[in-house]
Amino acid sequence: MKKNILSILSLAFSITITAQCYESVTFGGGHTTAKKADGTLWGWGFGAWGELSSINETEPNPVQLGAANDWNKVYNGAINTFAIKNNGTLWGCGSNELGSLGVNSTTQYFTSFQQITAATNWVKVAPSHFFTIALKTDGTIWAWGQNDFYQTGNAPATAQQLSPIQVGTATDWVDIAAGTNRTAFAIKADGTIWGWGANSTSIIVSGSSPTSVSTPTQVGTATDWVKMSVGGGHILAQKQDGTLWSWGGGDCLGVGGTPSVTNIPQQISTDIWRSFSAGSGTSSGVKADGTLWVWGVNTNGQLGEGTSTNRLVPTQIGTDTNWATVHDRSFGTNMATKTDGSIWYWGRNYYGEFGNGTSYDLNFYYSPTQTLGICVTPLSTNDFNKEKLFTMYPNPANDVVTFQYTSEAANATVELYDVTGRLVHRSVLDAFSGGSSLSVKEYPSGIYMVLVKQQTGTLWSGKLIVE
Repeated sequence: MKKNILSILSLAFSITITAQCYESVTFGGGHTTAKKADGTLWGWGFGAWGELSSINETEPNPVQLGAANDWNKVYNGAINTFAIKNNGTLWGCGSNELGSLGVNSTTQYFTSFQQITAATNWVKVAPSHFFTIALKTDGTIWAWGQNDFYQTGNAPATAQQLSPIQVGTATDWVDIAAGTNRTAFAIKADGTIWGWGANSTSIIVSGSSPTSVSTPTQVGTATDWVKMSVGGGHILAQKQDGTLWSWGGGDCLGVGGTPSVTNIPQQISTDIWRSFSAGSGTSSGVKADGTLWVWGVNTNGQLGEGTSTNRLVPTQIGTDTNWATVHDRSFGTNMATKTDGSIWYWGRNYYGEFGNGTSYDLNFYYSPTQTLGICVTPLSTNDFNKEKLFTMYPNPANDVVTFQYTSEAANATVELYDVTGRLVHRSVLDAFSGGSSLSVKEYPSGIYMVLVKQQTGTLWSGKLIVE
């Protein structure tokens, strides 16, 4: 037994010292981006639109995206890349079709990062194919790009929106997600979930009519939603208890095929899920026990479980119990990470999507394949890898607020911003788990954005209402 343990440790150490490890990785389907500890951005895969700061169709090895070294977080669209700097400014490169970069230009693509407005309070971006939505620290949502199905949350429907436009007037949004088609969703501070855009699968409201929803519309009455991932015609959403739910249409709902189309959230299982992702007709997830599961359309073996049989309920890939995250964008390639920091792909590697130095590969990989030359810092605390447990109560509050937290690294910070985006409080959580209290007696009444941060980026975001 001791010999086996030493062998495992030696292998993990060998991988760490021979591979290029990153603090965080972000998957876009055709390309992957990663941030180093020095604040630089790197990427590999499909790059013909400038999403990797070049116009090379293939980038089978990691290449640096520009020379800046003050990046905080990065988000990938299908053929563009967005990144937020440490100063809160938002930048984008790659495809700008239909205004999807939001830089107020009709130029079709940019090979270098362009700043998106002068705002300095961006916190999260959710890119889709031709439209993008983003969240600010003041709790507002902004959208730009294609708007033919009201995916920017604004009427009238238009071919394109070249610069960011606010979605409604609410200032209590805490999370956002965009589908691979024309649908967007967001969660409010009260735990409710809202959607707008295309409605062909009853993903927002029941029935085939209307085919689109022009403004944020609440789905159901539950008030305990915390996280979501939107695919082509379905959504996966997680509740505070860790259970996973789905609605919309298709085999990817994971509930056995009945119902096949619904706007009523359906519970997939009673398990607690660590990570999950919705693609176009497929779904995947990692349970709390570290096992990897997939379901949905599988006619081309895209689920990666070794067959071409459609799966109407979650089906396990292999027997490993050290999976950390999974991401499915259904562009022919899927990606997952393990708790040892290793990175795995399945599907196609035609444009160098695997980052292993090869491209124009005509093979289709029907099970996860490790890329030995790259890795992510084990148990890295970034948005892609894991959601951290963080709660605050009471909310609303008028006296003292208590933060309860469990993290995998000490020295996280809690920051409070008022509605103008001004930082009004900052404190350090100097332990891995525990509680911390904050007096809000002297704070003006209103809504405050709460961010839990580490050097690798924002671990958690939420809203605090002070009465």
